Amino acid sequence: MGHAPVGYEYFDPKPVIESQYLAVRSSTKSCQSAQAKKQHEITLQALAKNPATDDTALLEQAIQNEKACAETKVALAAYHENLPGIADEIYPFSILDNTHNDSESVISGLEQRAQAFEKIAQAQAIDDQKQIMRKFRNQFISLAINVEFWWLWVEEILTDLAVDDVTQHWLTHTLLPIVYWHQQLHKSKKPKQREKCKQAWQRAVHTWQADAFSATLPESDLERWLAWAEWMVRKFHRCSSAVEGRNGFLSQMYHNGRGLTAKCLRALTVIHNYGIKRIDGTTAAMRLFDREFPDLFSWLVKQVDELPLPRMPSERVIHNPLFLIAVPC
Repeated sequence: MGHAPVGYEYFDPKPVIESQYLAVRSSTKSCQSAQAKKQHEITLQALAKNPATDDTALLEQAIQNEKACAETKVALAAYHENLPGIADEIYPFSILDNTHNDSESVISGLEQRAQAFEKIAQAQAIDDQKQIMRKFRNQFISLAINVEFWWLWVEEILTDLAVDDVTQHWLTHTLLPIVYWHQQLHKSKKPKQREKCKQAWQRAVHTWQADAFSATLPESDLERWLAWAEWMVRKFHRCSSAVEGRNGFLSQMYHNGRGLTAKCLRALTVIHNYGIKRIDGTTAAMRLFDREFPDLFSWLVKQVDELPLPRMPSERVIHNPLFLIAVPC
């Protein structure tokens, strides 16, 4: 059905934006304190009893602090809305109406998110000293190419299969959105994102049910194209080897930090003395004691009893993306 492209990666912009969260969150510590709220209430009561000048000044300061806290909460809400919105812009389909996303739509959507972050930073007086937004914008083209390349791959495969225009339009505009959002629905772990994917999937299913071409396809053709669509959507990865090397390095560092157990050291000692051989076929024990020793692997096999049977695997539930049911979120 096709070959996976070389270097098909996704550059994750989310960590670049998340660093702004610390600055936004630090400005909300005052409004999260119950003691500050209680002090504000005490100030109001004191002013009602004795409206002195100092108390008036303190009240004005308290009102300004309360206003700043409210503005910061609004900024946090806007931040939490736009941060996951970055992922919504780089789907191959629009999460709102299932239309195709191309490079222009991806860049336009990401630019709107970038402007929203800049507006939040400006309102909260956050200086972009590390040029975070510039780094974010530098990734727009790479993110857009990721989506554009997948669509090019789809078109090339359908061209090689000599698919007619009507069937190709049905595959790309009707079947692929169903299968893709169905896959994302079961992969998403966050309730809000699952709800978005569920709504997009339901819209795609309703479009398929209202399409006259869907009813004319034989069952065998429908199953064949459904298998192809499932294979195709699995090839669209928004996360790839960009972080695998780092995660592998961190896992090794964690292993080194834990050290080696006594059993592991004894096992490595046995392997070193009796298992590792030189070019002449001798081990360290053979050279030291000047005698032959049994083969380590053969000896180990004789010491192992009959292996236990594996656990019975649980039955895998296969979901039909064409069957519209209520999915828990």
